[in-house]
Amino acid sequence: MENACSPDKDFLRHIANKVLSENINKIPANIIDDIRKQLGRGEDKYKFTIFGGNPARLADYLDSEDWRDLVDLAKNLHLEWLLREILERLEEEYRSTCPMVAEKARAAAERLAEAKEEEKKLDRDSVFRGLKYAGYKVELTKEGAIEVEEPNIKVRIEIVNNKIHYTICKEGTASTIDAIMARIEKIREI
Repeated sequence: MENACSPDKDFLRHIANKVLSENINKIPANIIDDIRKQLGRGEDKYKFTIFGGNPARLADYLDSEDWRDLVDLAKNLHLEWLLREILERLEEEYRSTCPMVAEKARAAAERLAEAKEEEKKLDRDSVFRGLKYAGYKVELTKEGAIEVEEPNIKVRIEIVNNKIHYTICKEGTASTIDAIMARIEKIREI
């Protein structure tokens, strides 16, 4: 007999969405929505739902380019932990009812944990994409620096020795020297 796969819980509805909902206060809503959409596209393509699909196809999804794209998105946003949490919950829920998928989920979670342990090399493009994806108005300068320009604030970012070197300029007005000193002290706290 082949590896039986008859889980009680649907991956997207009962596992992934539950983990996403539990973390809604830690992650911007637009990012949660993007992750949900990518998982939904995976379900549409691989038909791994328990509602008329084949949950064993989750194993194919976890080996696919579609899953790797989601992992790349999570890495760029420093959300590998969220995917690991989803995978760990999947492994736990499917361990006895769909062991082949549980094993794939465990292996995928281990790969994410190992990748996180390796020092992530910062590069200009990933910092640029992360800021842009978060909704900031970002531009690259001719010198290769990143500039963020928002109302009353300007940030210049360079990557130096795998560290983000930044200069933040805040524009404003004050009516007294005490107000300026208070603002300087506030900025020092950053």
